[in-house]
Amino acid sequence: MKCQVISKAALGFAAVAAGVLAITSPATVNAADFKLTASSSHPPVVPWVKTIQDFVVPESVKRAKALGHNIEWTEAYAGALYNFKNTLEGIGDGLGDVGWVGTLWEPNKLPLQNATFVMPFVTGNVKLAADIQNALHNDIPEMKAAFIKHNQVYLGPQTIDDYVIVSKTPINSLADLKGMKLYAPGASAAWLKGTGAIGVNGGLPVYFNGIKSGVTNGAVVPGTGIVPFKLHEAAPYVTKVGFGGGITGALTMNKNTFDKLPPELQKMFLEIGLEYGELVAKRVSGFHTAVFTKILPGAGAKVSTLPIEEQKKWAAALPDLAGEWVAQMKAKGLPGELVMKTYMESVRAAGETPVRNWDQ
Repeated sequence: MKCQVISKAALGFAAVAAGVLAITSPATVNAADFKLTASSSHPPVVPWVKTIQDFVVPESVKRAKALGHNIEWTEAYAGALYNFKNTLEGIGDGLGDVGWVGTLWEPNKLPLQNATFVMPFVTGNVKLAADIQNALHNDIPEMKAAFIKHNQVYLGPQTIDDYVIVSKTPINSLADLKGMKLYAPGASAAWLKGTGAIGVNGGLPVYFNGIKSGVTNGAVVPGTGIVPFKLHEAAPYVTKVGFGGGITGALTMNKNTFDKLPPELQKMFLEIGLEYGELVAKRVSGFHTAVFTKILPGAGAKVSTLPIEEQKKWAAALPDLAGEWVAQMKAKGLPGELVMKTYMESVRAAGETPVRNWDQ
């Protein structure tokens, strides 16, 4: 398939178009009352869950009422129904009707959604990544099909800010990583290849105790994940290494639930999903700035930035993660190359300058 650069304007139009084109099922019930469950493995202290609690739930109630329907929500966050390892199954199996799915833990079941993990050192622009994520799901059928396969409908994007390293000891160069054990979820463990550090799989809810007890020396973590889980209290050295952010999740709805909704509510949830993605991106970006300019310094954390020379050295020393991934996707009959090239070209078209251009 031919790769097409997604312009800024096209990204915006794609987001709107997704809300119109994604309605796939006619109404199967006429009842005006719906009981739904909103769920997540993480607590509402993180923006992508808080936005379900204070936007998706109340906004859907309000809009449904205006359409002549009533929605009654049960809310179950912080692993009340399933843990971080089972977010995909939690929604797919119907434990939750609407929830956040952490795609970062599903490199095998949702390989295309993990594309940005094979492209580190590209961009930390959260809003841009969310726009590209929407466009990818709108333009590449295999992206939406991956969620449908697991009995759910993609509603909206969830992208993250720059990943950083929190550690018990300072990191001033690549040499300082040798021998360190670091929590690095899913595909992000590959970012440590050649550094001498050892990646340990995990999720934000377990990091604090794991670091405290010595399971690891620290973690590769999005900047916005540090404060809510008090990771700086266990690992006071916070180092910006230039990893960038990208696609780490999505807001989805159980497909059985979606199919039972009347068309106007299906359309409503698709619209709310896109708005969820925009609000999460705005909150993540704003919180990231506050964390590094005010909160962490005020809490006594030792924040530093890995010298750009070391960042370039690290990025250049990594194996061809994207190329290897593209070959794996090709073997599975998936358009990995199209996803990779579209993402990289869209980032550059938006004016960003990646430290490493994975498509070149």
